[in-house]
Amino acid sequence: MKIALVTGAGRGIGRAAAEALSKAGLRVFALDKQFQENPGSLEPVEFDLTDLAGIPALIAKLGRLDVLVNNAGIQAALPIERYTDEARGRMLRVNLEAPVELIRTASKGMLERGSGRIVNVASVAAYMAHTDLWYGVTKAGVVSFTRSFASYLGPQGIQVNAIAPGPIDTELLKNAQPERIQQLMRAVYTKRVGRPEEAAEAIRWLALDAPPILNGAVIDITDGCFLR
Repeated sequence: MKIALVTGAGRGIGRAAAEALSKAGLRVFALDKQFQENPGSLEPVEFDLTDLAGIPALIAKLGRLDVLVNNAGIQAALPIERYTDEARGRMLRVNLEAPVELIRTASKGMLERGSGRIVNVASVAAYMAHTDLWYGVTKAGVVSFTRSFASYLGPQGIQVNAIAPGPIDTELLKNAQPERIQQLMRAVYTKRVGRPEEAAEAIRWLALDAPPILNGAVIDITDGCFLR
């Protein structure tokens, strides 16, 4: 049985991705800072991703991982003038530093076996102007480290890819600045927000079924709100 770790799995895209992988037959560790709902068939792991120093011990405790999904992310929804050092530092840790450390640590076991799949959750924010500047910066960073790790790990049998969602019905979207939501919704083809399960299906495919030649890719799930 393959084993997966999904971060930010308490709700939203992370919860949907964890459930999709579980339904596909994987044993799934669902990581979040805290769980407010019954995790069902998922194995809950409560961990604060700002604790970068604790990540190696966490991965060692979990043991073998065949799939890593870096979904956890936060958004301050603040204009640049109102950002505090604390808000910026926390976002950089959760959105950028933690997934890099998770990949660095989890990939060691994958390298020993010569196989593994890593899926990162970026955002359309990586490619367009954003009202929350630092959030956009972190998501552009996710795209960058996805390609860097793919270049490093790909020749050794590990696939590293990402998805870049547009507006999805999650708490993160609901907490975004109103002008940002309006900007996205004016452009989407179907005039609706996406469902977490739709983004999760792309994650499941990258984690299990994508061909080996797909490495370093970022799949846009934007419903047309941004085309590149």
